[in-house]
Amino acid sequence: MRPQTPDAAARILTPIYFSLALGVFLFAAMVLFVLDPLDASLNTGVVRIAWLALAVLTTLGAGIARGRMVDRASDAAQRQKAAIVVWALAEGQALMGVVGTLLTGDPVTAYASLALFVWLWLRYPPGSFVAG
Repeated sequence: MRPQTPDAAARILTPIYFSLALGVFLFAAMVLFVLDPLDASLNTGVVRIAWLALAVLTTLGAGIARGRMVDRASDAAQRQKAAIVVWALAEGQALMGVVGTLLTGDPVTAYASLALFVWLWLRYPPGSFVAG
């Protein structure tokens, strides 16, 4: 098997990267603009605190995972695994924020989680996982 070039690795990661983002934004659009949120079945303050804790842990986890996994990666496949782990962490916190909005009717967690998702998305683009 031939080793992957950085351009080939980026071409592999880019569709995964954009599909994760598309899923988050389509779900958020559905919750924020199409559906009427459920009656306030959960306390808004509790959901905000839970989301904030998850968002902080996710952001730290994404940075740690990015640093450790990519630095220790011996081939392109391991760097690609690191990319998927980091982006899955970012996607998880974004989806939790949107679900919090769905359960409480309060859009604050959705907008804040989408903003953090975009920041993580821009901070760790596909190209940052292929150099090595």
